[in-house]
Amino acid sequence: MNTNSRDYEVRVWYSPEPGDECFVAQVVDMPGIMAHGETRKDAAHEIQKALDLALEVYAKTGETPPTPRNPAAAALGRAGGRAVSARKRLAARRNGRKGGRPRKVAA
Repeated sequence: MNTNSRDYEVRVWYSPEPGDECFVAQVVDMPGIMAHGETRKDAAHEIQKALDLALEVYAKTGETPPTPRNPAAAALGRAGGRAVSARKRLAARRNGRKGGRPRKVAA
């Protein structure tokens, strides 16, 4: 099986720990592969590089990498983006005309 780095689900979250304050990214099917960055985009870029390197090592050693368990994430990764429903697309367009996403008003 030819495994592509985009077949794996990646989770990114913010770590508010004092002295840490960064975005952390982790490959769901390979918990040992993590990366971080100052922005969500930086963390996503770094985890992609780490995952590519890990898959390269698997290939060089002849080992089989873990199989991606989430077929939906794999399908979206191969498609090269996120799936957005027609309803969400319409709401985003409507909000854009109104000046952006609605903000919560303090009570």
